[in-house]
Amino acid sequence: MHDVNTSGEPGDRLRELRRRRGLTQERLAEMAGLSVQCIKKIEQGGSARMETYRQIANTLGVTTVWFVAPGSPEPVPETGDVALLSDMRAAIAPPVGLSGTPMYGTADGDDVALPRLAGAVSAIAMAYHGNKYDHLAQVLPALIRSAGYHVARFDGGEEHRQAVRLRGDLLGLAGRYLIQVRAHDLALTALQQSVRDALEIGDMPLAASGVGSQAWAMMRQGRFAEVERLCVQAAQQIEPRMSQATAGELSAWGWLLLRAAAAAVRNNRTAEARELLTLADTAGTRMEREQQDLEGHKTFGPISVALMRAETEMIAGEPGRALEVMANLPRGIGRPSTSTWNRGQLEKAQALVDVGDADQATEVLASLKAKAPEWLRYQQRARDIADDILRARTRLPTAEQREIADFLRVKQ
Repeated sequence: MHDVNTSGEPGDRLRELRRRRGLTQERLAEMAGLSVQCIKKIEQGGSARMETYRQIANTLGVTTVWFVAPGSPEPVPETGDVALLSDMRAAIAPPVGLSGTPMYGTADGDDVALPRLAGAVSAIAMAYHGNKYDHLAQVLPALIRSAGYHVARFDGGEEHRQAVRLRGDLLGLAGRYLIQVRAHDLALTALQQSVRDALEIGDMPLAASGVGSQAWAMMRQGRFAEVERLCVQAAQQIEPRMSQATAGELSAWGWLLLRAAAAAVRNNRTAEARELLTLADTAGTRMEREQQDLEGHKTFGPISVALMRAETEMIAGEPGRALEVMANLPRGIGRPSTSTWNRGQLEKAQALVDVGDADQATEVLASLKAKAPEWLRYQQRARDIADDILRARTRLPTAEQREIADFLRVKQ
C-alpha cells in the first residue's frame, strides 16, 4: 500500500484507493454489502461507524485503521456531562500543587479502616454488575479519595499493601464504569493508575485485569492495532502453566486474549482473531464453568469465550455463524457477568436483523430494556440496532418497536 496516499480525510483515502482498484462506487458498494449512498457520503466527507469502515477495508484488502486519518477533531458544543463528571475527575486526577502531592483535602483524613474500605469496594462491585450507574456516579468519587487517604496513612508493611490493592481494585471498577458511560479518556486515566497500583504490589492478575479494561477503552477510540499488540504482549508475559494455574491466572490470561481478538477482527484481521479465540478457549475449557468475582471483579469461563466468538463472527460479517454459536452456548455451568451477557444479546439482536428477523430482534432488545435499562441507554450498538429494525420494517413499526426507539432516542 505504499503507492497510495495515506494522508487526508477518510473520504479522500477511500476515493483514491477505490479508483486504484478500478472500482466504481456502485461496484464497491455491492462488494461491501453497503448502499451506494453510504459510499458517496463518505467520499464527500461524511463520517461512518467503525463497523462500516471495517466492511470497506475487508473488501479493499486493507486494515480498518487505514481509513482513520490523524488530525484535530471538529469543535463541538460542551455538554452537561462535563459538569456531571467533575467530581469524578477531581477524585481520579486531583490537582498537584508545588509540594508535588495531590491536593485531596479532607476533614476526616485520620478516620481510616481497611475492613470498612474493603466492604465498600465489594459493594461498589455489586453495584457495577447490577448496572446501578447513578449510584456509582454518586459514591465512586468519595471512595476513590478514601482509598487515597488509606494509602497515604499506611507508609509500609501489609496494611500499605492492602490499601494499594484496594485502591487499584477501586480504580479498575471506576474505569470500567466510565467506559460504559463513554468517558473514555478519564477511564484510561483511572485504569492506568489501577495497573500501576497492582504492579507496585506484584499482583499480576489484577494488573492484567486493568490492562484488559484499558484495552477495552482504547478499542472504543479505534486504537485496534495498539490494543492487539498490548494484549498479546501482556498475555505472553503472564501465560500460565495450565496444569498449575489458578482461576485468577486463567481469567487474566484469557481476557487479554479475548481483548486482542476483539481488536484484531475489528482491524480486518479475522484469521488472527480466530486463532486468539482458540487460545482463550483453552483457558475457558480448563476452568470448566463460569467463575465469578475473580481478580478485578471479573467473570470468566467457557461462556465468556463463546460470547466473544459470536461477536467476532458478527464483526466478520457472518450473522448465521454468530446465531449458531449463541444457540449452542454451554448450559448448566453458570453465567458470565451481566455486561458480557448483555453485549452478547446485542450481537444476537443485530444478527437477527441481518438474517431478516426484525421481530425477534425486537424481543431481544425489549428483554434488555426490561432487565438492564440503565446499561442499555448508554449503548450506541443498541441505538444502531433499533435504527436497523425500523429501516427493515415493510409496514408501520409496532408499539414495542416505537417504545424501544423512544427509549434509545432513535428517530422514527
